[in-house]
Amino acid sequence: MAAPFSTFADPDLSLLEERLQARREQFALRTLRESPLSLIEGLPTRLIHQSLTGIQADEGSVWLAMDDSQVLVPAWNNGPDAARFVGRFRLPATQGITGMVFTGGLAACESEVCFHQRQNRELDRSLSVLTWAMLAVPFKFAGEIRGVITAVRLIRLHDLPGLSRMPESRAEFPPDYTPPPSFSIADLHAMETSAAAVGRLIDHRLTAWALGTEE
Repeated sequence: MAAPFSTFADPDLSLLEERLQARREQFALRTLRESPLSLIEGLPTRLIHQSLTGIQADEGSVWLAMDDSQVLVPAWNNGPDAARFVGRFRLPATQGITGMVFTGGLAACESEVCFHQRQNRELDRSLSVLTWAMLAVPFKFAGEIRGVITAVRLIRLHDLPGLSRMPESRAEFPPDYTPPPSFSIADLHAMETSAAAVGRLIDHRLTAWALGTEE
């Protein structure tokens, strides 16, 4: 947000901006390699958790780009299965709806995700869930898109009696089963706002590290 009064650039500080930006980049890349959770723990994840609660998502994840942006790795999740895949699952950055959002830079709001041709179903299979509705929003820090925040509404296979495998279409659901509702465009806008705030919080953290002023 612009200052509420007229301001003029300080020439001494302006000369340092390029150096500060380069140092933020160095800290971002090193942290992604060595301790990615450090970028988002604390206030960023509290904000995401609050946003997920507000849109009534079952759970959500923060995916960070690693290995020269070749893969997306979940660095945080607030669901009951988080320990089974956070920091472990590796999604190629060009695969799935999450990968599409990361590479294309545009948010997505999808329904019946488990039947979507673009969706990578490997994680769902390992957790015995179906991703039914999904929001995926890119977020930036250190000047580039470096991650995706996802929100999901899930179907757990134990809630679909009689199925012995992952269904391929809605027609395989029990006749009296009603799947979760889809997300709305308002939900998507709420997550985009949160993603922008998270990116700014991470940038502030990187700046503090670069200047040595962190608490």
